[in-house]
Amino acid sequence: MKILFPYLARWRSANRSRYHQLLSHLCDFGHQIYVLNAPTMAINDISAKDVSGQDDALPSGMTVGELNTPELLRTFWTTPIRRTKLLKKGLVSITSISQIRRFIEKENIDVLLLYNLPQVPLLHLVECRTHFDLADDLVAMMEVEDGFTAKAGGKLLARIVQTHMISKADTVTVASSILEDQIEREVLMLPNGADCEYLDEVDGNRWRSKGLGPTVGFVGAFEYWVDFDLVIQVARKLPGVHFVLVGSGRRYDYVRQQVDLLGLRNVTLTGALPYDQAMSYAAGMDVCILPFNHGPVADGSCPLKLFEYAALRKPIVSTSTQEVMKIGEGWISFADNPEDFAGAIEAFLADSSAASFSAGTGRALVEQRYNWKLLARQFESLLLNGAVTDLEASSARGKILEELES
Repeated sequence: MKILFPYLARWRSANRSRYHQLLSHLCDFGHQIYVLNAPTMAINDISAKDVSGQDDALPSGMTVGELNTPELLRTFWTTPIRRTKLLKKGLVSITSISQIRRFIEKENIDVLLLYNLPQVPLLHLVECRTHFDLADDLVAMMEVEDGFTAKAGGKLLARIVQTHMISKADTVTVASSILEDQIEREVLMLPNGADCEYLDEVDGNRWRSKGLGPTVGFVGAFEYWVDFDLVIQVARKLPGVHFVLVGSGRRYDYVRQQVDLLGLRNVTLTGALPYDQAMSYAAGMDVCILPFNHGPVADGSCPLKLFEYAALRKPIVSTSTQEVMKIGEGWISFADNPEDFAGAIEAFLADSSAASFSAGTGRALVEQRYNWKLLARQFESLLLNGAVTDLEASSARGKILEELES
């Protein structure tokens, strides 16, 4: 099977997305993947820029190229102008139609993988099967990121476009049960996961060797759906605990300013790091956190870092967003204010048995349900056959568990 993935970001950015995981595993299964990048965007978004030191090695069967963007549009794309992100991505999609058509014909592509609303022009202009992956509540994200456009009718238009893409694509996946409940047609709920085998090889001693005492950490995007004000308040309440915040994004400068202003010597900001380095920091943490803001964006999210923390056998403290509560009932500690959040962290640091239970339960859950090999097998079956039955999913799960045990 040959899959073409027009990516409206940079494949070698610091953002190791679900598409990196799913498509890399499909390569391992013998399929061919073609990724076409959008140009680098001049905003503080970890997915919009290549990161220095990111592993350049690609899995066998994967090719990464560039979308051919006209010079005028490339200039517009790289100019930081507020409220133009969706417009830029839409224009890139429109101007790439001819290139994508030719690519599909030349390489005999079987499936065109789409994932974002600005890609709607590509849906009807190709001679192959189309798949739409809904990983986030895109309408809610648009409303938060561009409230002016949303109020001017953009939200209604975005809802219409999303509904159209879901209804017209040959197959559809969603990343969370919250998103699945919003859709009328039959879809495959394909959550995020973790690569246990890879993470088992990650060494956390680089951070532990610094000898800074108990460590609490966050790895991810510094974006509006993360409650960094909560993290800062918790760090102030726990001066004897070191907080490591790994990543970058549009909120990074604000967080850095607050840390400096308050003189928080127990907070370390690493900035954007290659994936292997980010995971080495996570492996050295005693407790990992998911401090999301409440709202439809976070409620409908199936956080990839949740499963990576769990695969690394870390106890987790999270705010009580809907999808995370469904997944983490009974083993994740939930708190929504600075006092309770700090208390949950202290409880894990003080009670090794509670921390071990959370860590062990999370790891077992990832192995059994949220392992990328299993998820990629289900995705493969959907793309090949148009559906994944419960029997197929169970068979795939059994096959993965056998591989893990051998």
